[in-house]
Amino acid sequence: MKKTFAPTLATLALALALPACGDTDTADASVVSTQEAGDASLNATVAKIDEVSTAYNLVEKAGLKDPFDGAGAYTVFLPDNDAFAKLPKEDLEVLGTEEGRPELIAILRRHIAVGAITREDLDEALDANGGAIQLASVADQPIDIRKVDGEVRIGSGDDAPKLTKLAVPASNGVVYVIDGMIPPGN
Repeated sequence: MKKTFAPTLATLALALALPACGDTDTADASVVSTQEAGDASLNATVAKIDEVSTAYNLVEKAGLKDPFDGAGAYTVFLPDNDAFAKLPKEDLEVLGTEEGRPELIAILRRHIAVGAITREDLDEALDANGGAIQLASVADQPIDIRKVDGEVRIGSGDDAPKLTKLAVPASNGVVYVIDGMIPPGN
């Protein structure tokens, strides 16, 4: 049985000491981070991450930037540009319109966990719970997180997206880049 992991008071206190983005060109495969909080909102932080520019552009076109500037703390697992490139071009174009806004909101909700969860907290929770946890999300269902062969997978199934080595802090959360999209019902 997977244990649902929601930020505790200690975790929320740790949110003030979020890891900051460091040099992503390091030789090892570890996540790049330090112990300093980010100084920009989630929206401004996402805008600076080249690997997720497609997601940022869709959010901007659909008028969804404001929630990323809000007061709440969130952990966002954003699909990289390659994940969006796998979608049919017509579907991708619709996501950035008013017509596609409800679908884009549904996609984003599956990728957002409640609270600012550092990579260190994530690894500790996975280790303490046999390599599988669930994070409380802003969607109706929790987000499954698993450690498989040393990789952190988001969602269930063999094709579940994995974390890249990039974890970037924001003043109101943490952004993780993943190499795919979390499917409905993850």
